[in-house]
Order: sequence, then C-alpha cells, then structure tokens
Amino acid sequence: MSTATAPAAPPKLLTYEAYMAEETDYRRYDIIDGEKFPMPGATTNHQDIQLNTAILFRAYQQTTGKGKVILAPRDVQISRAPLRVRQPDVLFMSSERIALNPTPLDPTPLSPAPELVVEIISGSETARRFNAKVNDYCKVDVQECWKVMPDTQTVEVLRLSRNGAEPIRTYSMGETVQSIAFPNLTATVESIFAA
Repeated sequence: MSTATAPAAPPKLLTYEAYMAEETDYRRYDIIDGEKFPMPGATTNHQDIQLNTAILFRAYQQTTGKGKVILAPRDVQISRAPLRVRQPDVLFMSSERIALNPTPLDPTPLSPAPELVVEIISGSETARRFNAKVNDYCKVDVQECWKVMPDTQTVEVLRLSRNGAEPIRTYSMGETVQSIAFPNLTATVESIFAA
C-alpha cells in the first residue's frame, strides 16, 4: 500500500485589508501579488550607504524644502488588488506628492509613489529581481532610480517612465551624481560610499 503525499496547499494570499490589519514588525518585505517575500538582513556596508544617501537627500530637503527623504522599511504601493508593494532602500518624494499621501503617522503604503528611489544592490540581488522592481516602479510613475553598486562603487541613474527604464549615466569615484527629477539634487560618489 503506497502513501501518496498530498500536494502542498498554495500560500494564502494577502489582501490589502489583511496587510493593513497586521501588527507592525518593521521587517522588510516585498509583497508580490499577495505573497510576502522577506528581504535578507542588510550588511553594515549596505547600512552605511543607505545612511549616507539619506543624509545627502536630507540636506537637499532642508536647503530647498522641495520634498522629503524616507528610508526603508516604507511601503510603496504598486497595486492594491492583487496586493503588490515594494520597499526601496531610500526614496525622495516631492512636497506635491507628499501632500497627496497619508499623514506621517499613517502606515498606509505610499500612493502616489515617490519620484526618486534608490536601490542598493546586495550580493544576493539578481538582475531579474532588480529589473522586476524597476518594472513595478515604472507602473506607478516613479521617474528615476539610482542603482547603487557597492562592488564597483558606482551609481547608475535610470530614467523611468510607463515605457520602461532608460539608463542615463553611470557615475564613478571622482564624479557627482545628478538627479533627473530634482535638478539641484546632487551627490558625490565618494560621499555615498564613505565608510
């Protein structure tokens, strides 16, 4: 007599309402069509780059008053049904889009999305996974992505639109990254990778 194993039940897909009712745990997840995908813990180097970028964006925020820098974990809504959210490492959102979003005390995913997102590429990041994130950002009118690559200490700026992503320029040590969405927002590559 053989004992057949029952097929595994498909995961219960998360709805927007169920997600908003969950207790906050401050872990990082991407939610793809209702399924939670936890992100691996960040390295110290990753955290240094994230903090450096946030400090640079914060200086621009304080000098110009043109928007707000926000760090992960903070959900950006791609779609409500099926639930799909992304958590860029750092984002910068104009004052106009901030005004259309929930109050700072509300954990509701950001919608509209920010104009600028930063993705720090970890050792486990695959091209396919990164491209999937960028495709999602294109769907919600993110205008620009900084692809920060610690292995080469470079920053690639991508222009995003509903038609897809267009690489604009890759910046190396000794150069200054120039934002597309915020013309006066710049950052030296050295300052992004400073230890």
